[in-house]
Amino acid sequence: MLQATPQRGRTGGRRLGAALCMATATLAALLLAAPAAHAIYLAEDGQKARLYGPFELNDEKIFAAFLAKPRPAPLRVLYLESFGGSILSAVQIGRMVRKAGLATAVYADSKICDSACTLVFAAGVRRHYIHGETVFEGIGARSGLGYHPAYLRGDRVHFSIKSDTFVKVMNDFYAEMGAPRAAELVAQMTSPARATSS
Repeated sequence: MLQATPQRGRTGGRRLGAALCMATATLAALLLAAPAAHAIYLAEDGQKARLYGPFELNDEKIFAAFLAKPRPAPLRVLYLESFGGSILSAVQIGRMVRKAGLATAVYADSKICDSACTLVFAAGVRRHYIHGETVFEGIGARSGLGYHPAYLRGDRVHFSIKSDTFVKVMNDFYAEMGAPRAAELVAQMTSPARATSS
């Protein structure tokens, strides 16, 4: 049976301190070497693909790699489910969707495509809003498409604030994709009447 020998004096404290420093350095190295997490997730079944989760910066690289995978038949439809996220990433993904000739689809009665997700939806060569007759469009929707102006993310100290720069990016992209009505929905959300009623 092994027994621990008590360390006397200051050498035991030094050994413990050195061990903690080494463990901390090893943990830091592992965290820095770990692949960066991404927020969107992609799945496919035959010619249908599904994108879900929030958009983060650089997710367009994940999407590009997904599109580049060899397949027996090309993808045809991209189903969307996301609360939004990075507008810049969504614009880049939207352009890839258009270039790949993909249709986009949202199950309006059970899935949500909010904020930046609507940019990818607009990029579809055909847009399918499945069961959309029972859902209202707009911010706060529990399912379906949710249009609203762009905001810079806040934190525990700072509130989120509307970004006119990113609203313009969104509106320009909707126009580029042939969906100017989407820009009108965003504008309705920023109208003074709408702002005072909420």
